[in-house]
Amino acid sequence: MAIQNEFLGIIYGMLLLLGMHAIAIVAIFILGFVLFSNTPGYAILAFWIYAAFGFSLIQLLYVIPVVLRLKQQQRWGMMKGVIIGAVITALVSGGCFLIYGRGNF
Repeated sequence: MAIQNEFLGIIYGMLLLLGMHAIAIVAIFILGFVLFSNTPGYAILAFWIYAAFGFSLIQLLYVIPVVLRLKQQQRWGMMKGVIIGAVITALVSGGCFLIYGRGNF
């Protein structure tokens, strides 16, 4: 019974992180429009590209406080789910950075 509850907590933690990622992506797009809407050229596109490359670092801004809060509440399953999702996101983001960040398009 406890294993089922922890597995469900892990799934909920991953879903929580997925929702936070969606909010972060929308915030990055809005921030790009606000900062670079009057700039000529492709500055807004460059901002979005750099934000995409650095997304694994950007996620630390909201993952660490959530993990600490879940640890404080002793919700171990959800905490593990958030950590697993953050590691998967960092690996995928880092892999994309290695593939596309070489400058040899």
